[in-house]
Amino acid sequence: MSDPYIDQFETQIYGKHACEQMTAICLGRVPELDPMVQFAVAAQGQANTDMKAVLDKQPKPLPAEDTAALLAEARDTLVRFGSYIGSLKGRPVALRAFFRDENPSIVARKRLVKLVAVVEHIAAEIPKHPAITDPTWLADFSSLANRLSSQKVAAHGAKVEKLDIAPEVAAQRERWLAVYSANKLLVRGLLSHAGKTELMSLVFDDLAEVHHVAGVRDDDAPEDGAPASPTRDATPA
Repeated sequence: MSDPYIDQFETQIYGKHACEQMTAICLGRVPELDPMVQFAVAAQGQANTDMKAVLDKQPKPLPAEDTAALLAEARDTLVRFGSYIGSLKGRPVALRAFFRDENPSIVARKRLVKLVAVVEHIAAEIPKHPAITDPTWLADFSSLANRLSSQKVAAHGAKVEKLDIAPEVAAQRERWLAVYSANKLLVRGLLSHAGKTELMSLVFDDLAEVHHVAGVRDDDAPEDGAPASPTRDATPA
């Protein structure tokens, strides 16, 4: 049986390792079964390729640092604008016109979707108030409105695309697991003929108590200098 917890990304790690070790450990062990081993390696390689093709369709994550920087800029601008409005002599403009009944610092904590609406509202409202004589505020909020809106569209599009591709990823993972499990049966049969079933965990790393492949960790890591996966020549006779 295959480890049911092998996720879609780990298929690439375990699948590559299985191909390498079926070739290194199984080929030549029972020469009459070499064609079977070659078939298993080819089938696993194709399953790995098919899985990677589906994984490559997944949307690339948005640059988190850029998003965070943009949100920080928007929040800082909102708070500073609130202070500017409050500093105008005679209070000719009510904060409520821009922030309704909320404090600017509270508004600034809103999520991206709501921040877009707030910033767009302020950009549209500023020209209605002649008392706001500093033109940089309108320029700043207009720019922020465009950039935040673009970020919102990109985030929404990535979310929809990820939801769209999720069933395909799940289906391809099941197909990969079917091939991986079938190859385990073939290799177990070969190793049983050779009297070497203890080598199963070297070929299929998800069976190992301590993983040898990079990208998968155990609480007990192999000692420094330990071979990643022994070759046939290194196994006991």
